[in-house]
Amino acid sequence: MLTPLGGAAGRALGRSTPAPTGGWNARDSLADMAPDHAVQLDNWFPQTSNVRIRRGFAQHASGVGAGAVDTLFEFAAGITRKLLAAGGGAIFEATAAGAVGAALGSGFACDRWQHVQFGGYAILVNGADTPRKFDGATLTTTTITGAGLTATNLIAVNEFKSRLFFVEKDTLNAWYLGTNAIAGAAGKLDFSTFCKLGGTLAAMGTWSRDGGAGADDVAVFVTSMGEALVFQGSDPADPNDWALTGVFRIGAPVGRRCLMKLGPDLVVITADGFVPLSRVLPVDRGAPQFALSDRIGNAVNAAVRDSGARFGWEGIVYPKAEMALFNVPAAAGVTAQQFVMNLATGAWCRFTGMNANCWALGADDLYFGGAGGKVYRADTGTADDGATIVADAKSAFTYFGAAGRLKRFTMVRPNLASDGAPVAALDLNVDFEDRAPVSIPTLSGAGNAAWDVTGWDVGEWGDAAQVVKDWLGVTGVGYAAALRMRIATDVLTVSWQSTDWLFEPGGIL
Repeated sequence: MLTPLGGAAGRALGRSTPAPTGGWNARDSLADMAPDHAVQLDNWFPQTSNVRIRRGFAQHASGVGAGAVDTLFEFAAGITRKLLAAGGGAIFEATAAGAVGAALGSGFACDRWQHVQFGGYAILVNGADTPRKFDGATLTTTTITGAGLTATNLIAVNEFKSRLFFVEKDTLNAWYLGTNAIAGAAGKLDFSTFCKLGGTLAAMGTWSRDGGAGADDVAVFVTSMGEALVFQGSDPADPNDWALTGVFRIGAPVGRRCLMKLGPDLVVITADGFVPLSRVLPVDRGAPQFALSDRIGNAVNAAVRDSGARFGWEGIVYPKAEMALFNVPAAAGVTAQQFVMNLATGAWCRFTGMNANCWALGADDLYFGGAGGKVYRADTGTADDGATIVADAKSAFTYFGAAGRLKRFTMVRPNLASDGAPVAALDLNVDFEDRAPVSIPTLSGAGNAAWDVTGWDVGEWGDAAQVVKDWLGVTGVGYAAALRMRIATDVLTVSWQSTDWLFEPGGIL
């Protein structure tokens, strides 16, 4: 909408919002984007009415081996909650901040453990070592036997209807134990006759179709070729109580940790995107817009092409911040990025600078395992372990309600809310060009004091959030315009509310 300002020049004022509902979008064509959507949000998290620079991270624990931390999970039983980390061929407790203590277990051939909480234990398998169980204090082996089974080949584990199910690596076999058992003789499920495309079994999950655990839960087995086998029942040894519901085509799964629970649904990380089973199973794989990540489909597809074979793909739900994060390894054990969705609005963004190999919740806080045997706490503070956060956003192109009018843009006013005085680098993009600011001013310093962290009469309390809205000169002529904004800071919280535009409209062509 245009609001005339009057004057001989015929100036007009327009307003756009960076991403209150739509979020970051990676489609090739941007012409169909509404003005309340953003084309790019890197390290800006979309909220209901604005976007904000994401919070930072800080080192939590160290000494988990000398290389990458490849597994991180929380043990929870009764009042006991402990954070465990695997790296350097060993498993450590990393609940407390600081250097970890003696290893709970060592000499392992692989640090990439899959795990499940069951019967007061954490059950762990990695496809190379004997399965382990952790009771909150001690890590010990658990003996699983079966005709033709080599227990060290068990590479994934899941709980379904009070039973443990295991995936045998490089096969189409699954194994299951007795009700409530964590060890003993296992029965075999051979899926080779059901899988017309061949491949191997990649993972198994539980799909709760009614919103909670119950009688209508189904077991889902996903193969490397993108077939999903759905079974209903509770006792695989009883043909009257265990039945195949169907075999469905989805995209080929990406990574061993390709399944993520999202409420009652089960999301699969696939070559086609992040696919909720509730959307894909009732229809054919080729049906449009069935992926949760459809809005960022091109970016996800490119990431799968470039990094699909690397370790580190994983999804996690972080309720405290209403986020679902999908980890994308750029170089396994070295660099990574995350595609992040706002659970309330469905808007997407991308986080960079958090080079995570794995993720976990610990006492409802968010943690990730990084390089050099370190565990980090995410979503805390305003800096990335002391380094600046570079936030880069580009609003969607808008015609300001007049697609046929040429416009000469002269000024913009980003409306920001911050606890300080943010300095942004801006550049005007017209008619779907992609141009970034050349330089980014960095806001750095000691930062403001944090409540319940900094000592009394030691740190300086930060200012309350205030609106910053200054008119800035820009130059550009075109039919549509978008604003590119970059801010680099390690001391401020900043949110982008909206943008006011000043331009001179031309004639209709």
